[in-house]
Amino acid sequence: MTYMVVTSRCPVTHENTGGRDVVKNNVGGVATALRQVMKQEGGVWVCWGDGNLDHEHEEEDFEGYKIIRIALTQKERRGFYEDYSNGTLWPLFHYFRERIKQTSNGFSVYQEVNHKFAEKIRKYIEPGTTIWIHDYQLALVPKILKDSGIANLIIFTWHIPWVAREFFSILPNASEIADGIASADIITFHTELYKKNFRESCENLLGVERNLDDKLFSYSLGIDDEYFRKAHAKPLGIDLRDNQKLIFSLDRLDYTKGLVNRALAIESLLKMFPDDIRKFVYVMIVTPSRTSVPEYAEMKKQLEMTVGRINGAYSDLSWQPIIYLYRKISDSQLISYYRTADIALITPLIDGLNLVSKEFVAASDHGILILSEFAGSIFNLPHALRANPNDVEGTASRIHKAMHMEKDEAMLRLGSMKTSVTRRNLKWWLSKITEIADRKQMEMKVSRDSRTDTE
Repeated sequence: MTYMVVTSRCPVTHENTGGRDVVKNNVGGVATALRQVMKQEGGVWVCWGDGNLDHEHEEEDFEGYKIIRIALTQKERRGFYEDYSNGTLWPLFHYFRERIKQTSNGFSVYQEVNHKFAEKIRKYIEPGTTIWIHDYQLALVPKILKDSGIANLIIFTWHIPWVAREFFSILPNASEIADGIASADIITFHTELYKKNFRESCENLLGVERNLDDKLFSYSLGIDDEYFRKAHAKPLGIDLRDNQKLIFSLDRLDYTKGLVNRALAIESLLKMFPDDIRKFVYVMIVTPSRTSVPEYAEMKKQLEMTVGRINGAYSDLSWQPIIYLYRKISDSQLISYYRTADIALITPLIDGLNLVSKEFVAASDHGILILSEFAGSIFNLPHALRANPNDVEGTASRIHKAMHMEKDEAMLRLGSMKTSVTRRNLKWWLSKITEIADRKQMEMKVSRDSRTDTE
């Protein structure tokens, strides 16, 4: 099957670095998965070219497929990306009501850019190609295409949480967002809960007569488990003494990740279980995100002050409880942390899925996973130690339990999670999408043929 993949961000960007055109990968589980699809199947990838040299590469042959880049003006970038996608939709779909921003022209610019994507799709689409649109930035595109007469199969995949219908309804233009997505032929989510919430939102806003029965599917995105099992890992160079446990986390800087709560859980661990002092090292890696946004800079400052206060209270000349690293790390470094860590502490306040949890399970041969009960991946990894990130003392107790867990229990939990990750890996996810797309293509063909016969 030939796909036209449509995403907000491109798989790679071109940046002017020291006067040279440098190609940079856009990291993330979704981008990695879709690159594998396109390498195998070929086709076209339509995306926003936000690199400072991307305007010189509007069309690019890459890895056996073609990248088609859309240029946005400063006004479009601000209204579409900063104001509406990240200022309105992102906090709404993560239940952060107090952070939802409403601007006078945010939605209108969002509409304009969605139309811009649809125009580019119409320009490059060919008969028989499946259009596969991704995520909250492009929710209006399916309806725009259908209204313009595009007959190709359209898949829409939603990658973040979908909130309860009562919460979604507070959004002005909620009906347009729901109707835009509901116009796709196939709509996929990562959990049954998100699928249920979407259905109820549509029934509430669009009416029960809108038939979604044969459109909605729930398939949790998997990972390339074989890569994480076999990838080479270098020694980390962390000096662990006297059987100290290495606790590890990796997150993008974002208010949904619960970073300050996690640091406070470490502080509670030290207060509640003083015998655990010096018996662990927690490496907290935070990757930069939206560095130009003032509230993110303030969030970073608050986190660093919290970590500094905790380290100041409990460190000595030979030990500090939290090693805080604000930087991007390489894939090889990440694999090394996965392999070495005794405990992965993955406790977002809410997360659409969280592939780090699955990658850790695939790569580790002994580790214990502590996972937020509000991460979408908890439905795939029920043998993780569940934690409520809002309960700081409860999370501290989970860390203590993991530190002192018997090896047999730890290996039993890890083995069960490895089975789940392997059974529902990236190949499984792609096969499920392809399977329903093939079936829908056949149904659409039968419908067209029957109409032709009638005429």
